[in-house]
Amino acid sequence: PALCLYDLWLISGSTNVLINCGCRSKEKNEDLDDAVNMQEAQVEEKESLIHRILSFYYHYLHITRYGLLVAILVATAVCIYIALTIRLPDSVDVRLLPTDHPLERHFEWKQKLLSFTLFYAGGSFGEVTWGVLAADTGVRNDPDSLSTIEIDETFDPTSLDAQEYLLGFCDKLFATDFANPSNADYKCPINHFDDWLRNQTASSSQDQGYVTYCNDANSLPMNEADFSPCFVAWSELADENNVLNNQGVLKILRIRTQMSVNWDASFTVMDKFWKSYEEWMENERANAPEGVNKMFHTAGAFWWYDTNISMLQTAIGAALIAIAFSAGVVLISSRSFSLMLFSGLCVTYVLAATTASLVGFGWDLGFLESICFAILIGISCDFVIHFGHAYIQKSGSVSRFVRTKHALLHMGPSILAA
Repeated sequence: PALCLYDLWLISGSTNVLINCGCRSKEKNEDLDDAVNMQEAQVEEKESLIHRILSFYYHYLHITRYGLLVAILVATAVCIYIALTIRLPDSVDVRLLPTDHPLERHFEWKQKLLSFTLFYAGGSFGEVTWGVLAADTGVRNDPDSLSTIEIDETFDPTSLDAQEYLLGFCDKLFATDFANPSNADYKCPINHFDDWLRNQTASSSQDQGYVTYCNDANSLPMNEADFSPCFVAWSELADENNVLNNQGVLKILRIRTQMSVNWDASFTVMDKFWKSYEEWMENERANAPEGVNKMFHTAGAFWWYDTNISMLQTAIGAALIAIAFSAGVVLISSRSFSLMLFSGLCVTYVLAATTASLVGFGWDLGFLESICFAILIGISCDFVIHFGHAYIQKSGSVSRFVRTKHALLHMGPSILAA
């Protein structure tokens, strides 16, 4: 395109090819068009080999255009159907470095350790949290921007209904197929606190914290006004780090679990596990009393699962943006709805056909494939827009067939070279 502009500047008589401002008269425009047409006529008298090949190609392309259109529409539909079946990675083991790299050699050595095997086979650990909102306040496009802790000001476990609900929550959670206690001796903080109250009532030597804050409570549920000070006092005596308070008021409560899915599980397995767990949590949130109905579950095992979903959503979103953007550029520059329609179809076909090819080769949408997909989107738009620009640049009132051949002959060699 830069060389084309350079030729046009020289033909128009400009002495400065870097800056070209001002308006040309109609006569000068006509002279310029005549000069360009004369150059094209001279080129057509003695076509290069690539132009003769492209002319031969265009001749048969023009004859079979309607059949090709139907075939391309069918192929596009088939490719879209196949492309939508692309799988996400089944393994979290992403190896980007060569096997002789020191880091890769260290990883290979580490795989032989017993601790590595036990880590993979030991399941994964998660948490259920009250008192914190599931929010991310960091800048989405800045990895160095961390989120702040958003306190749930509605968290209030002091009511009798809330105490009873929290007391029975762990038994219900650990009765499911997807969560177990984090170890054989683990007991949820609220249940441990209830046992402490019972022991203190029966003890002849009571802790000072119990005497000061618990008002002789013997079990849960207890007096609403005494619950928070008593629970905080117990957490400090027991050194319970899953209970956080602010000036003696309970603010955050956390339960640790061992999940029944390994952290390196495939996307399909993790997706099924996440949906089952989340469905159970949504049902619990709907039935929980006010004040304890905004809990959520988290786990490190979900990071890779979330990354896979983000890669898929980004790929689909980027493809839709590319199609819409390229179609919009063609429509604005050409003011032709039909040209915009066919340009969008071309970009869609390129994306769908390439993605369908990945499916056919048995590839999945991993890190490297996502990078290649992003490059593909740019190239597909770039080439199609170049052809559209060459199509409308043909001067004069000529037929679509002439414009198509002009675009193929003048932009085809550059596209093939790229």
